[in-house]
Amino acid sequence: VRYQPGQEFQIHTDHLDSFNDMDCGGRLATCLMYLNDSEDNVSEESSHNNDETFTGGETFFHEFDRAVSPRKGSALFWWNTMERPGSKGYDKNMFLNVDLKLRHAGLPVLSGEKWVCNKWMHPLPFPHGV
Repeated sequence: VRYQPGQEFQIHTDHLDSFNDMDCGGRLATCLMYLNDSEDNVSEESSHNNDETFTGGETFFHEFDRAVSPRKGSALFWWNTMERPGSKGYDKNMFLNVDLKLRHAGLPVLSGEKWVCNKWMHPLPFPHGV
């Protein structure tokens, strides 16, 4: 996913109740991978002539009042649902309820381009051919 200056992703959850109706089930968890650096995470020596950095674009978790500044090659992982594999009573076919504490936002990019890749984990495999 590419974010250009001024672009953002306002506060949201990665799982919705309607996702339970998908063949693969809802989005149990998210892994957000950062593909380039925020200028906040680049040393002065390596920042010269680096057109791949950007400013702004932190991932902000409102419930915890925490902003994560992107660092190339790093990733964030979080659960999107109250039900989690390995927890008591969990079943891969159960209805998944969103965990509202994990609402988050991609704050506006101020300059440059931010690149991320997200991978959602589902309780059931995708159907063949998807």
